Amino acid sequence: MSLDAFDKAFQQLNKDELEILAKKATDLVFQDGATLMIEGEKHPQLMVIIEGEVRVIRKNDDGVETELSTPLTRGGTVGEMSFVDQGGASATLIAKGDVVVQAIDHELVQDMANADATFLQRFYHSLLVTVIRRLRTLDIKMSYMG
Repeated sequence: MSLDAFDKAFQQLNKDELEILAKKATDLVFQDGATLMIEGEKHPQLMVIIEGEVRVIRKNDDGVETELSTPLTRGGTVGEMSFVDQGGASATLIAKGDVVVQAIDHELVQDMANADATFLQRFYHSLLVTVIRRLRTLDIKMSYMG
């Protein structure tokens, strides 16, 4: 089971909740170079990386790619922003080598929230911490780009 990846991704959740998420999430496999998400497209699932690395890129108007971060690895999550606001992906995500993820949909999260009223607070707090860490990393990268 991928419990350690889920523990890294959702540090505010307890062991029972992590086990439920890991057990009920959908396994997805992407081969090297495959696109997990395309910038601007809506994606209904949050994914936890179980194996492999995921590149996070954006393309400018000329089609030139810019890496927004170092590749994301085991325990990293992707699709947080789209999952929360139902908007399009903020970047394109590409498998670097073979990648295995477990996808979590809104229905699973809502089912868990129905069972425990405090679950959503802790679930979204975990996502918030992840997004803030990424923003800080991007902010540092942008400050050196001048």
